[in-house]
Amino acid sequence: MSDNKLKVKTVTQIKSNQPCENKRQALSQIKRIDWKSLEFRTPNQKTFYNTISRNDVTFSVGPAGCGKTFLATHYALKNLAQGKYDKLVITKPLVEVDGEKMGYLPGDIDEKTAPYMMSLYYNMEQIIGKQRLDVLKKAGVIQVIPLAYMRGLTLTDSIVVLDEAQNATPAQIKTFLTRIGQGSKYIVNGDLMQSDIRRENGLEDAIKRFTGLKRVGFSRFDLADVVRHPIVAGLLERYQDDYEIGVLSAEETLSMWIEKQTYDEPSLYNRYFYKIRH
Repeated sequence: MSDNKLKVKTVTQIKSNQPCENKRQALSQIKRIDWKSLEFRTPNQKTFYNTISRNDVTFSVGPAGCGKTFLATHYALKNLAQGKYDKLVITKPLVEVDGEKMGYLPGDIDEKTAPYMMSLYYNMEQIIGKQRLDVLKKAGVIQVIPLAYMRGLTLTDSIVVLDEAQNATPAQIKTFLTRIGQGSKYIVNGDLMQSDIRRENGLEDAIKRFTGLKRVGFSRFDLADVVRHPIVAGLLERYQDDYEIGVLSAEETLSMWIEKQTYDEPSLYNRYFYKIRH
């Protein structure tokens, strides 16, 4: 996405001004970006974007790679640049994949949570660039907050994105949703097939609880919306609950697959087994 090659003031230049001036100058970094250049790659992506605009709270559910986080972040940054909100707050549960523990992490709260927030930072950098992101964070216009730190906050005039909501409990979702203040909008993303918690799923609970509530919208993606890589949809399809893996061992399955291959123009993978067999 083109950023029109804007000249960006450094954090040091902005730091010396008053807080309100800091935010004004920081926001000026993204106001002239061509926000109309976004191209939707599937109909459901456009539907999701429009659903966000029509509701105060939007829940988005779909498989990995369908653009949920990118689209939510793009919508939030665009509306921030247009002056519709004072700040962007992005949050997610601090949960490792499938319960894996990272152990003690050194540093302050930002440094400790940075590994968990990497995907969120990456999406923002793709849209506005790292330098602008650093400026906006320094000015407090963009805030990345762990979900566990939400209690006691009231988020007014803010656009708020909760990512990986399938890893939140019902109590955490309740705490998060009730933080919304006047003039704010919430976007909640998740994948019900990819939960890393062994407790009740807060995203599933919220969908069942809030369907039909006014000013709450829902958007759903499926495997046809996966745009990350052509193979991702096929990989996810094989992880569906109704897919039968079979009774053969992995070694027997691999042997059958090798027997069926032709070696006229072997792939790199096949060439390896070709050498073993010959």
